[in-house]
Amino acid sequence: MIVDRRTRIIEAATQSFSLYGYKGSTMDQIARLAHVGKGTIYRFFPTKEELLEAIMNRFIQDILEVAQSSVQPERTFTENLHRTLHNVLEFRSKHEMMVILSHEMREMGTEIVMSEMSKVEDALQHFVKEQVELAIDSGELQSCDAELTAFLFIKTYAALVVEWPKRAKAIHQDQIPHLLEFYLLNGAAQKGIARIG
Repeated sequence: MIVDRRTRIIEAATQSFSLYGYKGSTMDQIARLAHVGKGTIYRFFPTKEELLEAIMNRFIQDILEVAQSSVQPERTFTENLHRTLHNVLEFRSKHEMMVILSHEMREMGTEIVMSEMSKVEDALQHFVKEQVELAIDSGELQSCDAELTAFLFIKTYAALVVEWPKRAKAIHQDQIPHLLEFYLLNGAAQKGIARIG
């Protein structure tokens, strides 16, 4: 029964954060949605921050499951990277709470929300870094700074999918792996042309 109440509280808080954001949600609202007393919530989660942290930890596990299930050994690194980032961004964009919290983070700068959202980004960064390291070990990528490479892949992918359509026609999903290869793996410079530095 204790697990059921804890689960109900987490589900109710997720619903409340999805509707009202973090700042707009109160422990009273969450208690009503969970059909428990406010004291019961405090027994499991002494603060609203700890409740958000528990929810975000569960979300991180979900994101990592999506990422892991996107990787297929028969695909190239670039294809796996594309599938992973596409599936993670799609999952995240359909998760109502994440949409609301992302908006709250941008508009209000709520510190705890920013901190927890950063943990989601860190988890994805770590996953992609591990994939880069595997690609280096297999010889598919040359030796490089895996952390920086993962960061560049994630940011470039997000820019192509989220930012570029605000400026020009959206890029079809099938084109993205080719663009990642062209700009990040092969380089846009003509062969034999002097490089910077």
